[in-house]
Amino acid sequence: MSSQTPSKRSKYANDEERKAAARERQRIYAARKRAEAKEAKLRESQSSIDGDVPLQEPVMVPAPPEVVPEAPSPVRRRGPRKSAVEVTATANAPTTPRKRVSRRKNDERGEAVGINGDNAVHVVSAFEGRRESPKTEDIDIADGLSIHSRVQSFSKPLTIESFIPPSLRPTDAFLIPPQPSPTSQLYSLPVTPYAILHIPGNPGLISYYTHYLTALSDYLSNIPGCEFTIFGASLGGFNTSTSPDSQPSFVSLQDQISRQVEMVSHLLTMHSDLKIIITGHSLGAYLLLSILHNLSLHNPALKSRIIGGIGLFPALTHLAKSSSGRTVTPFVNIPGVLPFLVFLAKVLVTLIPAVILNFLMKILMPAHEQSARDTTLSFLKSPLGVKQALYLGRDELLHIKDDEWDASVWGDENSNDNTELVFYYGEKDHWVPDSEREALIERRGKGGVRWTEKNGNQVFQDRWKPTMIVCEEGVRHSFCVSTEFSDLIAEKTARWIEEIVEKDLRGL
Repeated sequence: MSSQTPSKRSKYANDEERKAAARERQRIYAARKRAEAKEAKLRESQSSIDGDVPLQEPVMVPAPPEVVPEAPSPVRRRGPRKSAVEVTATANAPTTPRKRVSRRKNDERGEAVGINGDNAVHVVSAFEGRRESPKTEDIDIADGLSIHSRVQSFSKPLTIESFIPPSLRPTDAFLIPPQPSPTSQLYSLPVTPYAILHIPGNPGLISYYTHYLTALSDYLSNIPGCEFTIFGASLGGFNTSTSPDSQPSFVSLQDQISRQVEMVSHLLTMHSDLKIIITGHSLGAYLLLSILHNLSLHNPALKSRIIGGIGLFPALTHLAKSSSGRTVTPFVNIPGVLPFLVFLAKVLVTLIPAVILNFLMKILMPAHEQSARDTTLSFLKSPLGVKQALYLGRDELLHIKDDEWDASVWGDENSNDNTELVFYYGEKDHWVPDSEREALIERRGKGGVRWTEKNGNQVFQDRWKPTMIVCEEGVRHSFCVSTEFSDLIAEKTARWIEEIVEKDLRGL
């Protein structure tokens, strides 16, 4: 294995250089627009004078000076998150306020919707009603010059029903409508719609990822010319509400794959021009590759519209060889152990008051923030949550073994329909064995080496292969239970999505 550790980067040396280049482009563009607007105004004024006073000597108008206004950068630094949303909820899923993008009027609002079984979480955020008719706004950029901008949106809005076929309802879900880029608004740029699908790990409650997905939406709003609808659904069997349509037993690993394939196929069939990017955490990354494998065999046309996949702390091979896997595997295979654990959990949750349970979770789960503890409590109280997590976990240990995917998933040098893949590993991940991770990187990764996030030489070989990065910032496998780590991973995810979308728009 090569000792070289190149880093993945764009054509710029670092983020600051990329931001500076973006600011310079927008500065020049704004200056040109300003000059053109002034010239048009002067021509209109001259025309009016010539029409009213035909015998008057022509007025010599000097050329407008080259004044260069400072245009807003399309990329902003993320500051402290502001509490800029209202939340009304009837379910247990926690919600995180969404940072308001600059240049938005306070009366322009929209909605992010979470559905917990039959219960709904309504998160009021920016751009309400924007899908019914495009809104316009005059944005003053300098010296009284206004550029008329138009907010563009999907011709066919994406809803919960777009993502979840009738056969899979009800299930817990979370949907964040697109936030248009301020730069696209300012200059009336054409907008290309994309959808981001997030697949949870085990336990598969989407409400663990509320902060991560909300932060991701904020970061993606900085990408000009694109709109991103973000959607996530709990894995099968993890509904937090009782429903007559709930599964009577646990949903196996193979059934989870079938459900995900059905959801992706339903979305891409309903919206024939839509392209999507799938993100998956832990088991979700395994399900991501399983979706690509299934569609490459049965519906390559749909698979070609999955332009990117991002695996976060991916559990792809030999889960039982990890440190946690070696600890858990002997117990889950003992007859009667899993039913006893399910019964014990139900008894404890029934007998122990919620206040005491929350106190115990603070002691036993010090890394979990309050929103994550609330989600854990709703998971423990759900009808089948504990049983589903334990039995699905046993399935993972038994069936996630060798690398079972071919070039149709990992990438083919001679194909034009490769899905751009990025995998972000933890340095010390208790659910991913180090030896298996390094072997997979050497066999499947771009250049056969792990990538770092520091500046360095770019690998130009094996461009069709996945980018495999190993975290150097100490982020835990369960990043979604921490606001700080969720923010950090959301920022990284947005950067990878930006690169994937840039390649798609350039037709690479």
